[in-house]
Amino acid sequence: MTIDIDEARVERNEVGLWLGWTLATAGGLLLGFLPTVLVVNVFNLGLAQIIVPVLAGTIIGFSQWIVLRRYVTATSDWVLAGGTSWAVGYVLGLFLVQALPSTIFAGIIGYLLFGVIVALVQWPVLRREIPNAFVWVLASALGWAAGFWTSQAVLPLFFSGPLIEPALSTTVIAVTSGLVAGAITGVALIWIVRKPEVV
Repeated sequence: MTIDIDEARVERNEVGLWLGWTLATAGGLLLGFLPTVLVVNVFNLGLAQIIVPVLAGTIIGFSQWIVLRRYVTATSDWVLAGGTSWAVGYVLGLFLVQALPSTIFAGIIGYLLFGVIVALVQWPVLRREIPNAFVWVLASALGWAAGFWTSQAVLPLFFSGPLIEPALSTTVIAVTSGLVAGAITGVALIWIVRKPEVV
């Protein structure tokens, strides 16, 4: 199933859609990851690497759906695409990050891959609005990589000691990454809606 975006509604409130999308992405990321800080030690690492992204992706998908439902028809597939894309993208991106040397460059490469996977899984839901997946894939890859890089640059501004409280660092990373990724993919979403759709 695909979604059909009401271009007239978007045109009347492009800033509202962009702002809502950006905040939903950041809020969903925070709500998806923050609770896992409390329970991640309960699960083994392999199980946590699956549960965390599925939970986070589903919550982000649901948060974005709350924003999208004002502008589209048949949005329920978005939540499923969010959970699935995050699970696959996070696991493969994390695998790549762990396989590369531990540098910010490796993290950016991992998040670029993550963004590509997320966009490719979401694209079938958006294919009516996005006949060519390139713009969505590019925005997602750049958005998540830029979000990761920005969160790593911002994190030291909040913490000066050698130890960082996991809940606080997760909050800073999730909010920063979500705002940057949401802002970039939100601009792409609005740009895409301005283009004629494929029926």
